[in-house]
Formats: sequence, C-alpha cells, structure tokens
Amino acid sequence: MGQKKHTNLWLEFMVIAASIVALMLLVYFVVIVSFQNGAQSTNVTMRVAGQIAASIFGDPSNEQVETVSLMIRYGAHVALFFVVGLVTAFVSMVICRHYFRIIGILASGVICYGLAYYTEYYKQFIEGRHFQMSDVALNWYGSLAGIICMTVSYFLNRLLVKLSS
Repeated sequence: MGQKKHTNLWLEFMVIAASIVALMLLVYFVVIVSFQNGAQSTNVTMRVAGQIAASIFGDPSNEQVETVSLMIRYGAHVALFFVVGLVTAFVSMVICRHYFRIIGILASGVICYGLAYYTEYYKQFIEGRHFQMSDVALNWYGSLAGIICMTVSYFLNRLLVKLSS
C-alpha cells in the first residue's frame, strides 16, 4: 500500500510539473508573438489575409483583404487566449484540490486577465505597435471562454463518474 501511494505522489508531481512547464511555454509563445514589431506582424497577417480573400472572392479588393485581415487578427486574439485560459484553468485545478479549486479558478482568471492586459500594454513600446483596449477585451473573452470550458468539463466529468458508480 505504501509503495502505491508513493507512486501516485510521484505521478501527481510529474503531472503538476509538466502542466506548469506547458503553461510557461505557452506564455512564452504569447509574449513572443505579441512583441513582434508592427511591420513584421502586419506583413504576415496581410499575406495570409490576401491568400484567404483570394480563395473566397477570386479577385479581392483591398477592402475585402483588410476585412479578412481584421477577422484573422480578432480570431487570433480569441483563439490564442482561449488556449491560455484552458491551460491555466487546468493547471489551477491540478494544483488546487477539493474546495480550493474555486480559489484556483479565480486565480487563473486573475492571471489570464493580467496576461491579456500586459501583452497589450507593452505593445505601445514596440515600434509600429500600439495599445488597444479592444484587444485586451478580446484576449480576456478568449481566456474566460477557456476557463469556463475547462471548469464545465471538469464538473461534467465528475457528474458522469458519480452517475456511473
């Protein structure tokens, strides 16, 4: 019995460590993407937007390419921070147990909002970039959706386990 408990503690430690490392790598990726200079970021987005607009419209106008570029930018904010919220909520649920999970979920919300604001705030110090509160909101909504998704899936899983017993 003692050996099994020792193995479970080791496995639990490994899951926590791997989760934290994955979260740190994700945050590093978010910061690197956020801190590209304005010309480089715009060139990548416009090139992709041009390809997508060409496949949709055939011979797109500049306005159509700009609209697709805006949708890509908004979608990237929401999607990237959805993953951040999902992973942050997962890590908080792994670390915080039992009744402390609520505190962990609230802490993941605070961390995600801080990251959403921080990545936008520091863009104003990068050449060709600027701070936009609407981007902070997009980042936060994406994070919030990820946190909610992870929390709902956890409680649904607990409910299904309880019902199957």
